Amino acid sequence: MGMIRVVRCTNAERLAYGGIEGGRLFYCTDTETMWMGTGSGDLIISNVAAEAVEFLDNFEDSARHWSWRDEAGNGSFTETSDYLQISVAGAAQADWWGGGACDCPRAIIGCLRHPQEIITKLTTCTVNGNTSAGVFITNNPLDGAADGYILQRNNDQKIGVDELGVGNIALTGAPVALPVWLRIRTIGHGNGNTTFFHYSTDGSAWTSLISVDDLEFRACGLFAKNFITWNAIDARFDFFNIIKDTGP
Repeated sequence: MGMIRVVRCTNAERLAYGGIEGGRLFYCTDTETMWMGTGSGDLIISNVAAEAVEFLDNFEDSARHWSWRDEAGNGSFTETSDYLQISVAGAAQADWWGGGACDCPRAIIGCLRHPQEIITKLTTCTVNGNTSAGVFITNNPLDGAADGYILQRNNDQKIGVDELGVGNIALTGAPVALPVWLRIRTIGHGNGNTTFFHYSTDGSAWTSLISVDDLEFRACGLFAKNFITWNAIDARFDFFNIIKDTGP
């Protein structure tokens, strides 16, 4: 049986110690938060003060956190010590539209069930015709059901929002250079919630593309896809984070 090492520290000290090391349980005295090091990411398991919940995978080793589900479709996943890469080879048909077969590779994880922010950093994305990569939310990510949204950087190097089964509903007027941070932020519970689709060029200042009211979804994650001309794409993501939205 493996040994569990319990460390009492501040949150900054947790990061300095290397919080993603498996077998470590951290109690952060400044935030009253307990973190579990999983070897591929840090997972908050309790927060006495704020009842916060967070999922973080920094993609800093060769194995993602166990709670991911991969739907490879006609693509593949590679994780190194620096990033997660989602790839589709040339001539492989890997589209995601909605209401039918979904052949693009998706890394899927469950959403939180309260106001939340889903954030990722896209660092590399092949520029080929009819390709895109980014983050998604949906109620059913397995069969491409037309009840989700994707926030993506496309082959024109623009950032846009597509509603699955409908098409593009928002798009930047000009290309956006990499790296780019993508964020899907939901505030409110149940009926009356609002979901905002944002992007950032520095991870701090956010630009809103569009907002949608009263969404119901239970899964989110990362994807790369092609369509029509079936060109190759490699997309690299630096991290994936889900946090409780604590307000302005």
